[in-house]
Amino acid sequence: MKSTEYQEIIWKMMCGILRPFLKWYLHHEAQPLPDIGPMMLVCNHVTNLDPLFLSAASPRKMLVFVASENILRNRPRLRRILYWAFSPISRRKGASAVDTCRKILRTLHSGRSVCLFAEGETTWNGKTGPIKSGTEVLVKAAGVPLVTYCLQGGYFTAPRWGRGLRRGKLAGVVTGVYSAEQIHSMSGEALRSVIESGIFNHACEKQHREKIRYTGHHRMDQVDSLLFLCPKCHQIGTLHGAENLVTCSCGFSSLFNDCMFPADSSPFPDLYTWDEWQTAAFADKVREEKDLEIRDSSDELVLWEIASDHSLRLAAHGALSMNRQEMVIGDLHFSLPDIRDIALLQNRKAAIAYQDRYFELHAPHVLCLRKYLLFWQTAVSSAHQL
Repeated sequence: MKSTEYQEIIWKMMCGILRPFLKWYLHHEAQPLPDIGPMMLVCNHVTNLDPLFLSAASPRKMLVFVASENILRNRPRLRRILYWAFSPISRRKGASAVDTCRKILRTLHSGRSVCLFAEGETTWNGKTGPIKSGTEVLVKAAGVPLVTYCLQGGYFTAPRWGRGLRRGKLAGVVTGVYSAEQIHSMSGEALRSVIESGIFNHACEKQHREKIRYTGHHRMDQVDSLLFLCPKCHQIGTLHGAENLVTCSCGFSSLFNDCMFPADSSPFPDLYTWDEWQTAAFADKVREEKDLEIRDSSDELVLWEIASDHSLRLAAHGALSMNRQEMVIGDLHFSLPDIRDIALLQNRKAAIAYQDRYFELHAPHVLCLRKYLLFWQTAVSSAHQL
């Protein structure tokens, strides 16, 4: 039996169990994908469970997913099982995507459909982010039909910053089907616009209209990995989320209801608006306060260097800090202009591409690494404008 044949059997068996379970437990409704193939499926990325939600839309035809190399590398047993059963295409965050693109094209040309999450990471605030540069070039080069798909409701079911599941409503919608001929006739700009509009979703705006209740325990647990700037005292890193409440050491508190909205006199109507405010306010702080430094003093932070053969070497451990000149992890110093990219992997991990080296930072507990990403982006952008 060919590898693709047993994988198709595994896929159909998995979907036969998964589809009714998702519909019963999470009220998931998935519009089926068109019966064409091979195709390039491009979808918004909302949760780490998105491949499961998409599999429910394609119960008879296997999809090959592009997945973070970090997920596959750090779980060796899971990696072996996933490669044996589904042959995912690995992508190293913060590094060149040339090899990944080659694997995608080979998979498509072999007759299999590929699913690509074009944003490259799950959304923090519920709004679909910009797609990765070159996505439209890859879609054109594929020479196969394009299907755009939009996942809705996932942000409140399993937010990137949270833990556990909230039961409410989940849906998947086919937003566009384009033949290879149509794609070939489009300009790169037009194709990019088609993809961006096809996968766009603004979870908080939609929730204001629909007001769907999402029930579950620990609704706001770990939201401090998203929210780091208090709207009352404007201190960095003093917020804490637990159960249905967000609090600050200054006395500020905000209670969230079953619709995942503040139920009291919060200065913000939803998490998206809060995040937009804090991002702009924090950027102003970085630009205006020349001596600003952010720090997490845990001695348990560990930095690994990833070699070309995917092996790990301990590079540093200790406290994490960042100012306008450098990021410091333990006794290792990174000049901000020499950092090529920072990618947040999970609530306690980050990938750092520095010069020609690749690192991963691991924290033993949930940590707001997002403020370091925003600090680096603002500092480097400000330096370029001088």
